[in-house]
Amino acid sequence: MRLSTSTNILFERAYGEPIDPLQCMEICKRAGYEVLDFCFHDLTTYDSEFMTENWKEYMYRVKAKAEELGIEFSQGHAVVYDFCRPELDHGHFETVLEKCIEGAGILGIKWLVMHPSTVMDTAEPYKDSRQENIYFFTKWCEFAKQHHVGIAIENMWDCHISPIKLYCNTAEEMVDLIDAVPGLGACWDAEHGAIMQQNQAKALQLLGHRLKSTHISDYTNTQDIHLLPYLGKTDWDEVMAAFASIEYDGDFDLEIHRYLTKMPMENVESAICLSFQIGQGLLRLAEGKKETN
Repeated sequence: MRLSTSTNILFERAYGEPIDPLQCMEICKRAGYEVLDFCFHDLTTYDSEFMTENWKEYMYRVKAKAEELGIEFSQGHAVVYDFCRPELDHGHFETVLEKCIEGAGILGIKWLVMHPSTVMDTAEPYKDSRQENIYFFTKWCEFAKQHHVGIAIENMWDCHISPIKLYCNTAEEMVDLIDAVPGLGACWDAEHGAIMQQNQAKALQLLGHRLKSTHISDYTNTQDIHLLPYLGKTDWDEVMAAFASIEYDGDFDLEIHRYLTKMPMENVESAICLSFQIGQGLLRLAEGKKETN
């Protein structure tokens, strides 16, 4: 596994203007990161250049900056599009999703992460959600393939909306959907798995070759999420033993955008350096677990 982090690491700030990925890339590189996850979703939440007619020019600037810095984008996160909700402006979201996929192609991203969606107003949520997700992801996997991009679905968590159960909050449902859609892969979110109190080793073993990317973070409760590992409740010995039990060779991606929410800018770079050191320590822990297996 290679260590990476997302460009969203500096996005959810309690004060100040949003920090553009171009600036974030420079800081992350100085901290030691050479592999990054490009978060398209952040750029859709405010008046960013990505949301203008010049979005392709912007993406090529990002690509040029990455090449200059020696950074690789191997995975990304598309706009969060809850496509089973009938009240959304689906035309808008589909236009934005097209841009995310084309942008991923420009950056050379292999796997673009998307969320499954759940049909709520039905007596058969599993059956109807499965049908809608198969239709949706079949369409978008075909489109993504034209741009040399794969789509990976993320395991969901639903403790915050109990008693509603979200579709694909288990590896079992993910496997069923992935096997029904050619080209679809899996992104395992270890924090979501921990919140749902799942056996992560068994989940990862079930996903097997379908696992293409990861999201790694910690939590203290259902409000305080996406924290740096070891700042929350997750048993990292257990999680790294789970990764050691499979032949996953993708990236170990720290998705920790709540970690630096209130951190003063003068301390940000040293804090990102710490995240790099913690991440490297987790990879060493996984290697140690392999040796004892």
